Amino acid sequence: MQLPPITTKQKETLFQLYKFRFLNTYQFQKLFNHKDPHRIKEWLKDLTDKGYILRNYSRKTITESTTPAVYYLAPKARHILKTNPKCDLSALNRVYKEKKRTKRFITECMMLADLYLYFLSQKKDEEELHFFTKGELSKYKYFPKDLPSAYIAVKTQTKTKRYFLDFFDEYARSPEIRYRVRMYLDYVDSGEWEANANGESFPAILLICPTERTKKHIGFYSRAKFEAKFEEKFPLFLTTMETIRRGNKNVWEKVRL
Repeated sequence: MQLPPITTKQKETLFQLYKFRFLNTYQFQKLFNHKDPHRIKEWLKDLTDKGYILRNYSRKTITESTTPAVYYLAPKARHILKTNPKCDLSALNRVYKEKKRTKRFITECMMLADLYLYFLSQKKDEEELHFFTKGELSKYKYFPKDLPSAYIAVKTQTKTKRYFLDFFDEYARSPEIRYRVRMYLDYVDSGEWEANANGESFPAILLICPTERTKKHIGFYSRAKFEAKFEEKFPLFLTTMETIRRGNKNVWEKVRL
């Protein structure tokens, strides 16, 4: 198949959509740290015209007409991305179903991209940030069966800090979050990480709860689980999306015995 040619930057655009699945024009501008939004829009229009990406955009109402377009991969993009060693072929098959994703799913994907941009903004100059989404983690067989929203590694020349990040939107309920705490406890006890991570310490767990009330409940629940095992089985930190948005200095609250 003869594919329409695209630039290196446009290939990176496709990879960002592989990584986060749904992104709007504002997020692309931040991801590429580009001051000129018109250039970003030109890249996206060209990729849309060539059939590599699709977009959701409507002008039916004033609100919709002022909302930035949301882009996602079209099936044709698979032929480009399958040559990228960072992409998993099985994960690429999802491009055939992206057009049918729910509004909630799309919003979750874009909020995860916002979280990546947040962590990027908090990174110190001497640090290197690696942020892996579920599609990028599927090839790691020793990771938890129910993959986290993201796996994060913050590296310096002397050490690496590692995190499992789980993000819960406004529709998530406490039982769903309690399950994640129990899942990580079982995963620690299984020894899978220690057996495969070349001596690296178990990652800290970051849970982003939908409300302050839910965060407090999960804090009490997790503390009780640690007490039942007579130790903090892993570093566990809680916050809410609203706390992150407000830019509070102390975003994360550690669960302690």
